[in-house]
Amino acid sequence: MDRNNVQARYEVRHGRLMRRLGIILAVWLAAAGGMMPAPLISPAVAQEPSMPAPASVPPDMMGIVIRDPWFDFDTNPAFPGQSNKTFQDRMGAVLAQMGVRWVRLDFRIAAPLDADPRLPPDFIEREIARNDYFINEVAPRYGFKVLGLLSFDLIQGTDAHVLNTGPFTETSIYGGGVNRYMDEWLTRALMIADRYGERVAAYQVLNEQNRLPQYLPGGPAGDGIEPVIVARMVTKLYRFCRGIPPLPRPERYGCATAAIILGGLHPRGATDGWSDQTILTDADYLKQIYASEPFQGFRDANSRWPIDGIGYHPYPEEIRLSPNDALVDRGLNRMRAALVEAGDPNVPFWITEIGYNVGFDVDGPRGPMPPQTEAGQAAFLHDVYVSLAARGDVARIFWFKYEDFPPADGPNAQRWGLVRIPFRAPQPGENCPGGACYAVDGEPERWRPAYLIYREIAGLPVYRQHFPIMAR
Repeated sequence: MDRNNVQARYEVRHGRLMRRLGIILAVWLAAAGGMMPAPLISPAVAQEPSMPAPASVPPDMMGIVIRDPWFDFDTNPAFPGQSNKTFQDRMGAVLAQMGVRWVRLDFRIAAPLDADPRLPPDFIEREIARNDYFINEVAPRYGFKVLGLLSFDLIQGTDAHVLNTGPFTETSIYGGGVNRYMDEWLTRALMIADRYGERVAAYQVLNEQNRLPQYLPGGPAGDGIEPVIVARMVTKLYRFCRGIPPLPRPERYGCATAAIILGGLHPRGATDGWSDQTILTDADYLKQIYASEPFQGFRDANSRWPIDGIGYHPYPEEIRLSPNDALVDRGLNRMRAALVEAGDPNVPFWITEIGYNVGFDVDGPRGPMPPQTEAGQAAFLHDVYVSLAARGDVARIFWFKYEDFPPADGPNAQRWGLVRIPFRAPQPGENCPGGACYAVDGEPERWRPAYLIYREIAGLPVYRQHFPIMAR
């Protein structure tokens, strides 16, 4: 691929959009320095409502990945041993002002399989309860629907590769083919479902399980959980949620009405864990899940597949080209073809992550490719929602992410957020889960232009400020 020609086509394609954004972005940044979102200021005489968004995006597609409530527990002295209600209240208000309808949060349980010393009997319940305030109070207040991510952080401190490791002979209420990791994961997942019931509208099962990170120094990275093991775990969870016997209890589980989404597959596929060469593409990985005995057996017995949606992360190459440049749509088209071949042609996609890091420079400061910018993020967000909504096979789109996260600077800066909330390294003895202490009031210090574009796409008013010409 000729990067210069690709970049030129990208710039031409976005020329009209960027001119349309010019007043709303450049003037806003110059006037407010990015410190205050224009939609939240009472319109002055010199302001006028924006033109309608050029394409209609169904409101229920508007999702975002939020700051997980787990990180903001016992971090505010005003709420000792509780959720930081001030932070979560502010986050909820900002999300509502953006027009968000769906939020994705990651359930985290800091309890490895073999905790040493042993943890108190109620430790896991208390870890789950960190999410209570947001799910029970904030989300209903603003009408948010919750997508709960059930991934490898359900068993923090344990290498996810253990899920791949036999023997699969654990005596389990979930049936055969289970090892200790799968048995414990399913138990914790159903504990979460029983605690929240219909307050969680959907669950994503695993996240980028076809391309794992490196868990241990010198260990593998980029490989995946075996497709048959993913299929087995998804099928068992689906059967319990839907009340399909045999079951260990007569009462229905809390996920009875929740949509079950196959975890967000990574578009680069799986390696062998030791090189960067893909040995199993995303489409082939998906086809192997559908061809597995658990999926085939469930369909034969129940005349349907054990899944309600396919989670996918169609990040384009280097997160810089638009869906219209074919990279995002190419991935979705490839996955749709795999689903047609597998016999599930109409299952919807859930885009459970897609985003743009304004701290990223693909070839470094001395390379010819320009770094990613806030204006580029705004244009990309617009293109993502409008283009993917037009496909007809995408049910939800979750923008990654609400806020920036560490590190703030340097070649690995993580500036994905639509807002930036101040954070710093913890002081000795300070409780800051995740290794960064965020402002306890949750007040953004910067509102990026993409925030306004998200709001406009959601159908909410955005105001443009017109200034008189002072001199020529």
